[in-house]
Amino acid sequence: MEDIIARRERFNQLGSIYPKQASVKKEHIIIKGVSCYWLTPENPAPNKIVIHLHGGAFAVGSIQSHESMLTHFSHKLQAKILFVEYALAPELPYPNALNDVMNVYTALLAKYPDHKIDFIGDSAGGGLIASAVGEMLEKHIQLPHAAVFISPWISLHCDNPSQEDNRAIDPILTREYAKSSAEDYIGNIPIEIVSPENVELSDFPPVLILVGTNEILLDDSINFYNRIKGIQPAAKLSIYENQVHVWMLTGMPSVASQQALTEIKEFLN
Repeated sequence: MEDIIARRERFNQLGSIYPKQASVKKEHIIIKGVSCYWLTPENPAPNKIVIHLHGGAFAVGSIQSHESMLTHFSHKLQAKILFVEYALAPELPYPNALNDVMNVYTALLAKYPDHKIDFIGDSAGGGLIASAVGEMLEKHIQLPHAAVFISPWISLHCDNPSQEDNRAIDPILTREYAKSSAEDYIGNIPIEIVSPENVELSDFPPVLILVGTNEILLDDSINFYNRIKGIQPAAKLSIYENQVHVWMLTGMPSVASQQALTEIKEFLN
């Protein structure tokens, strides 16, 4: 496998596939020692914040890889988005990323007590949201207003049937890459503790799960939805035909990406 620096540089190039939404402004900020970025549209809705947790198999991903996509999200949702540059593996394995997310979230709760705070997470970021909700429940911290998962990675065991069933039609991810990345993220802690599918959830915010039919992670979304709908009636699963992993990241102008964006807006509103 190519070295981690090269992988990060290559992943960051995803951010230059299509233009940013020019009207959205970016501002760097440090929250509780964590590097974050505000993305603000021209007329943001008052009292509303969206926290975004990026994908990248817990090892790659940054504002460079995701800024273009998120400027379009911010413009469409008319909401301020906070992008969190959480700690990455293998240098900083679990629970470093989760701790960063919790520190940022609790800081926002304290600073903006009257705001609705939503979460959006793609791929590993979706798994991080699930893990964070588990922490919130354990520590009796207020849950977010709602959550959106885009192609979430929920099972670090990487043994769901879709891992093999969709191997030939998923151009983005392989089971081998996922397993290797999971090992880096887990570090010395048992996978049963770290894998988001094992998080104890007695409650969950309203959640929208978006996934493509051509993903090796398709079953992650289906299984998580089947689990969560019993404790959260406002759970929705949308499966997009012939779409690949986090399709909005690589093709924002497409019909499927625009449809997903509209669905996210309607769900969060």
